[in-house]
Amino acid sequence: MLSQVRDTLKGVVAYIVVGLLIVAFAAFGVPELANFTSGSTVKVGNESFSQQYIVNEFDQLYQRRARESGGALSREDAIASGMPTQVIDMVTTQSAIAQYAEKMNLAIPREAVREYLQNNESFQNPATGQFDRLMLDTILQNNSLTVSGFEQIIKEDLTRSQLVESVAASGPAPDPFTEALLLRETERRNIAYITVTDEMAGVAAEPTPADIEQFYNENESVFTSPEYRTFDMLVLRDDDFREGLEVPEEEMRRLYDLGKERLYDKPEKRSLYQLTFQDEAEANAAVASLRQGEPFENLAQARGMTLDAATLDDASAIVDPSVSSAALAEGLNEGDVPDPIRSLFGWTVIQIANIEPAETTTFEEVRDELAADYLAQDIRRRMQDAIDEIEEVRDTGAELDEAAEAAGFSVVSVGPVDRLSFAPGGAIISDIPGEVLEEAFNLEEGEQSEALRLSEDDGYFFVALREVTPPALQPLDYVRDDAEQRWRDRERRQRISNTVTLIRNEVESGKSFEEVADQFSRAPIVTTIDRRFQNEVISPSFNEQIFFANKGDLVSAPAGSSGAQVVAEIRAIGYGRNQIAPQEVEQIRQMFGFQLDQELLEAFVLSIRDDMGVKVNNDQIEALFRDGY
Repeated sequence: MLSQVRDTLKGVVAYIVVGLLIVAFAAFGVPELANFTSGSTVKVGNESFSQQYIVNEFDQLYQRRARESGGALSREDAIASGMPTQVIDMVTTQSAIAQYAEKMNLAIPREAVREYLQNNESFQNPATGQFDRLMLDTILQNNSLTVSGFEQIIKEDLTRSQLVESVAASGPAPDPFTEALLLRETERRNIAYITVTDEMAGVAAEPTPADIEQFYNENESVFTSPEYRTFDMLVLRDDDFREGLEVPEEEMRRLYDLGKERLYDKPEKRSLYQLTFQDEAEANAAVASLRQGEPFENLAQARGMTLDAATLDDASAIVDPSVSSAALAEGLNEGDVPDPIRSLFGWTVIQIANIEPAETTTFEEVRDELAADYLAQDIRRRMQDAIDEIEEVRDTGAELDEAAEAAGFSVVSVGPVDRLSFAPGGAIISDIPGEVLEEAFNLEEGEQSEALRLSEDDGYFFVALREVTPPALQPLDYVRDDAEQRWRDRERRQRISNTVTLIRNEVESGKSFEEVADQFSRAPIVTTIDRRFQNEVISPSFNEQIFFANKGDLVSAPAGSSGAQVVAEIRAIGYGRNQIAPQEVEQIRQMFGFQLDQELLEAFVLSIRDDMGVKVNNDQIEALFRDGY
């Protein structure tokens, strides 16, 4: 749940923080929420969203991602990657926050919208520094927005910003918090430890028949066999219907040529650094510095930016046509710096950071894929014909094996087998698809399943349940050897545990750790560890236990799977040399502050979503995007 909220929140924070930037409008457009009294695909509080609304939001996000990928992202790929879920998370979280803001009576007056437009440099004339209506009209036209629609977006964004910014401090972490975390990373602990094994725990006891019987009676669940089932299965896969089908060479060539530009030609991709100046003279000076070897990072830092913030990964996704044209101009190489560009927002300076050359996937490389795609329809038709024939025979009252034989197939008899594919005695029965086994345990004795799709989407299966063997307590004589071994294992663990208790008591009575270890002909291993140390006996969880203990404490934990235990004494607590340069501490404070904000916002948004109530009709969503939508 938390990871889902975290992913959702990242979208929310991004929407709020950069939602007022014009490129966001191209991504999501203007919502037109339709309210429905019943049958809603998605519902948040009092607000409902139709299937068409979800489709529209998906289309907008998909089209943006497709442009960013240079056309390489198909709709099917977008659906398979989970984009429908991303859209639903975005819609539901945005709606929940908006409704909560309304509940809190938060409102933005028109004066605030006017002030935002006048002060935001996106709408200012670079020459005068004043609000320019022509700039606004250009942006609205490029994003197919009306003035009233744009005003509504600004109001909604400012309202959400007002709400969320009241929660997030948006500043560096407090000094004591940062110092404590940095100190924690340098903490070291000097410990002495011994591993208590079976040899140190005294002589093993020998069980009597009464001991075994008592252990058996006290642990009947351990000796109860699971439920077993015996069934027939018929699995039909695509490959079973491929024989005799051929793909004409010219047809594969035609399919390749049809999809070449969209699927197999990867266009050249350029990444670049970009800064925008209000003054042409400043832009010319920046270009001159870059051409003389000045790193672009220096220019970015001088304007309070990191190099990452000034980097655009894909020049083809640039909204401003002037900048896009200059960045994609022929003849440019990595490191080149074109002349300053007169852009929508001022004078833009760019430097080509990287050029990935165009690539083409050859026909031979995708021959098998093309053949499979071409044959898919014929294979599915053949498979459907076989399924129909089996169903027709079963409709007459025939069993699955008879119907399969009539269609030219043979069932496979399986079992007895438990839910984990084990036969009585512990042998694994292989080659049972997981969904087949699951269906076999969903049926009642004597029932047969319909044709069900395999999870890998490469065929169908049928199951006919023959017999159910219920769980049963196995006789003691049948499991006596197992019961005796389990008794011995428990006895050994108890002896080792008693020895650990003895060591603790001896140390608490005043003996040194070395003196107690010497009683067992052992010498403690003394070492200094940090929080990431681990070896064959000190596991990550035991390491954590050590760092939670106080100086002088004894801590113990299992060591491996043999039943042995490790006992450690905390002898000293110190701190290593701080490897973090002083100039990096401020960056760490900012990072910790951001993480604190994120955690606070996550909890805030999660509580809002819970309060509003988010309901998603998953069946409708699945049907909506099934088979590539």
